[in-house]
Amino acid sequence: MKHVVMIALFGGIVTLCGCSTEKTPQPQQKIPAITLSPADREKLLTYQKEILNVEGLTDKAVKLAGDELKNVIKGGGAPLNLPAIIDKAKAECLLAGELLAKKKVPETLPPELKRLLNDGKTGLVAANTAYAESFAAIKSFVTDKNPLALLEYRKKSSQAQALYAEANDRFKMIMTAVGGTK
Repeated sequence: MKHVVMIALFGGIVTLCGCSTEKTPQPQQKIPAITLSPADREKLLTYQKEILNVEGLTDKAVKLAGDELKNVIKGGGAPLNLPAIIDKAKAECLLAGELLAKKKVPETLPPELKRLLNDGKTGLVAANTAYAESFAAIKSFVTDKNPLALLEYRKKSSQAQALYAEANDRFKMIMTAVGGTK
């Protein structure tokens, strides 16, 4: 019976991961070119580096958890520390969301730029929250063998990816408008 349940669960994972809910990307809005003073440009670049540093916290934990889950899906077996890996990824996502929420957009920047930066930051916070929720769902699956948790994981993971992509597009728009690179 145990083997049948495991085969059904892994079959469900493979099916869910094989399905794609990706939407076709919408064309990126353009904002007019913005000229910044050297001081404001430096503040923007510093802010961008701070955001990237916070996002770097989650990258390693999310990648490790994702790699371990893919290994399980491929039939490699679940490592004994998989729940700990999932917990760490969830904790890193929540921490990154908290840190991002505390980051203040430089006040001296033009209003349109500040709005876009705040929108991008809000999107990253939401993406990290959705990633954390997806890890909570997959942990529920791993520990409780609840197949419905796979659906929740897939939904939250897709939502997180979409939010992250949207926030990333905003930051790219900003850097294009000020003549910088991302």
